[in-house]
Amino acid sequence: MKNNRNIFRSIIGLAAAASLVACDNDDLYLGSADTDILGSAAGNVVYITDGNGHGDVSFVEFSGSRTIDLFARSSKPLSGDCTVRFAYDASVLAQYNASQPTEVPAFPQANVTLSGNGAVTIASGKTASDAMTVTMTAADGIDPSATYAIPLKVTASNATLKDNAEGYIILVQDCTSFPGADKTYNGEPGMKIIGVLEVNDQNPLNVLPFTLKGSGKQLFDMVVLFSANINYDSTTGRVYVSRNENVQAILDNREKYIKPLQDRGIKVILGVMGNHDISGICTLSPELSKQFAQEVKTICDVYELDGVFLDDEWTDYNGAAASPLPGFHEATYDAASQMAYYIKQAQPDRLLLIYRYFALANGVAINGVQPGDFVDYVLNDYYDTGNPCPAWPGLRISQAGTCSWNCSEGNYDKYQWFPGEISAGKYAYNDYVSLPALREEGYGALMIFNFYCNPSARLTPKIISALELASRELYNAELDYDGSWYPKDY
Repeated sequence: MKNNRNIFRSIIGLAAAASLVACDNDDLYLGSADTDILGSAAGNVVYITDGNGHGDVSFVEFSGSRTIDLFARSSKPLSGDCTVRFAYDASVLAQYNASQPTEVPAFPQANVTLSGNGAVTIASGKTASDAMTVTMTAADGIDPSATYAIPLKVTASNATLKDNAEGYIILVQDCTSFPGADKTYNGEPGMKIIGVLEVNDQNPLNVLPFTLKGSGKQLFDMVVLFSANINYDSTTGRVYVSRNENVQAILDNREKYIKPLQDRGIKVILGVMGNHDISGICTLSPELSKQFAQEVKTICDVYELDGVFLDDEWTDYNGAAASPLPGFHEATYDAASQMAYYIKQAQPDRLLLIYRYFALANGVAINGVQPGDFVDYVLNDYYDTGNPCPAWPGLRISQAGTCSWNCSEGNYDKYQWFPGEISAGKYAYNDYVSLPALREEGYGALMIFNFYCNPSARLTPKIISALELASRELYNAELDYDGSWYPKDY
C-alpha cells in the first residue's frame, strides 16, 4: 500500500500535475498558455489537456464510476478542421512505464468508454475541441489502494501533434471495493467514532491509516472539519459562513482532502461555531437563522459535504444582548434549537451533529417538533459523563454520545478508557470510562476531539494505544494502523 502511494507521488511529480483533477470538468481551460508552441510554424500544432489544464497525465480517484473530460487544443486558430482521435493502447503504457521507476498496471479496457468513439474536432479558426469524455466503471479484482493507468493513443488529421502528445495517461484509483466504515459488534450496528480535527494544524486525511484487521473497515466513521464560523458583516448586514484559509484550502481541494475520505465510507462534516462577534448559533432571530441555514446548505452543496456540526462557542453574547440591530438578541436555548431545526429542514438528507455546550446544552421543540427528531447525534462535552437524552427530548440513546475524549490533553491519568465493567450499569467512575459499558448501554457515538497522530508528537503512542483499546472493546477487532502520516500541506 505504501509503495503504491509513493508511485503515485512520483508519477504526479514527473507529470508536473500540481493538484488532483476534478472529474466534473467543464469546457473552461484553467491552465496557462503552452509557450513551447506559440512560436511554431504556420502549420496546425495541437496538444491535449484535461479540464484543469494538465497535459500528459491526469489522476482520477473514484468509487462506482467517474468521468474525465479531455480536450484537443492549439495555441492559435487552426487553418482547416482537425480531427483528433483517442484509443486505448497498451503500447502507450509500455512506453510510459519505461520512463518510470516502478511499473504501473493497466486499468481494464473493458471498464473504459470513450465518447464519440474517441473522436473530437477542432473546427477551422478555433483553438479547442469539444470535450472527449472518458468514463470508467468499477472493475473486478482491483486493489483499491493501488494506482492503475488508462493509456490513450492520440492521432490527429491535418495537424502536427506537439512533442510527446502522441499518448495520454489517466492514472486511476478505483476505491469501489474499499470495505467502508460501518462496523458491528456481535452482529449489531457498532458505535460511530467521530473524529474532530483542528484543521489549522491537522490534515483530515490522518484518519485514513486506522482500519480494523480482518474486515478492513475504517475505524473512524466521520471527520469534522473544525471549524468554519458564523460571522456578521456590518457593512452589508449579512450573517454568513466564514472560512479561514485552512478550511477554505481543504474545501477548494476536495479531490485531495475530502473525496478520499468519502470514497472509503467516512462522512465529512463541516464544523460551524461563533467567531467573536454578535452573530452566533443562539443569538439570531428566526429570519436571520433561516438565511444562515440556507447559506450552510449552499456550502454543503458546492463542496459535497455530508453534514454539519454545530458548536455554540466564541460568540460575543453580551454584545448580541445589548445590540440595537434587528435580528440579534440575547443567547437562548430556543434560538440555538431553532438554528439546528432550520439547518436540518434545509438539508434533511445530511447529518446534523450537536456539540452539547452552552445554549446547545438543552434542546427545545421547534414548530411542535421534538429536538431529538431534527438532529442525528448529540455529543457531550469531554469529561461530561451524563446521558444527553433527557436534555434533548425525543433523542434516542443510539443518537447520543457521552464521555467524549480530548486526545490532545497531556494528563492521560485524568481520563482513561477502561477495558472492562466498573460496576453493573456504570460506564463512568470519577475520571474512568468503561467502553464496554458505553456499548452495552446502547450509546451510538463516541467523539474524539482534536485528533492527531503526528509520529513526532509525545502523546501519539498513547493515542494509538487508546484506539487499539477502542477497536477491541467496541468492535471486537484488532486495530490495523499502517503508520502513515499526512502533514499539513495546505
